[in-house]
Amino acid sequence: MIRLILLVCTGNTCRSPMAQGILKKLLQERGKNYASLYNIQSAGISTVPGMSPTTEAVKVMSEQGMDISSHRSQQLGEDLVKSADLILVMTWEHKKYLQKQYPFAQEKVFLIKELAQSKYYGDYDKNNDEVKKLEILDPLGKPISFYRAAAQDLKINLEKITDIIIKETIRIRKE
Repeated sequence: MIRLILLVCTGNTCRSPMAQGILKKLLQERGKNYASLYNIQSAGISTVPGMSPTTEAVKVMSEQGMDISSHRSQQLGEDLVKSADLILVMTWEHKKYLQKQYPFAQEKVFLIKELAQSKYYGDYDKNNDEVKKLEILDPLGKPISFYRAAAQDLKINLEKITDIIIKETIRIRKE
């Protein structure tokens, strides 16, 4: 059974397409056809469908051997949320939005860093500095160095999530 992993940001032109490319590549690199077991998609909570990724996102991913130039943005919707087995978001605002708009999906929505660190924080606490560090910051409109930093942040955390996904895949296959 192919499982859907959905990566969500605001416009679906920077962070989530980069995350989608990185996660696909990480699963392919692990071998054993892991990539074929997952449908990795991305969407935005506030986007115009059909937009290309930003030039900076394409360049940064190209530097890492990934081509995301054919990606086109898609709007997050109820059908996509229902279909997803796991939804990974960039910020607390994204998580709150999903939990409010799609309360049925609360158990499958995580900040990328939240899942990578295996720490569930529940609700956002604006006074907790540790919690604030769990966001992948938006590089849109900033110099390319911010895109590189976001891509590095994504890669580090998605490597940990890839380990979690593979362990879960092995567990399911044994059952």
